[in-house]
Amino acid sequence: MSADRSLSFSFFGAIGSLLMAIVTSVLLVFIELMAALFTYFYLAIFEREWFGTLIGYSREVLNFAIGQIELWFPAFTNAANATLIGELAPKSMLLLLIGLVVGAIIRLLLWMLTRMVRAVTG
Repeated sequence: MSADRSLSFSFFGAIGSLLMAIVTSVLLVFIELMAALFTYFYLAIFEREWFGTLIGYSREVLNFAIGQIELWFPAFTNAANATLIGELAPKSMLLLLIGLVVGAIIRLLLWMLTRMVRAVTG
């Protein structure tokens, strides 16, 4: 039996793959967090008009979410207003939305890069 097909090699290979996946995921989340924060800071400092417009849009998204909670879960409306909705402000919602968009863009770019590298290397 060859060494690469042995049970112990498979077990240790799986643990190594799991550790690598965890490290990669934590690193990717950290990069996405930093990119989202820097995007938010850039908009707040250098693009004040656009930042204000985005806050207006995030207020609309927040109001839409509140309306949906009231429509779909009327029994939980008071609890939601006291906890989740009471803590979220339009700027917090904007930071959340920026984080989601920046994270999606980073993951798309990484996916495209890995596809191109695999296509070149065969």
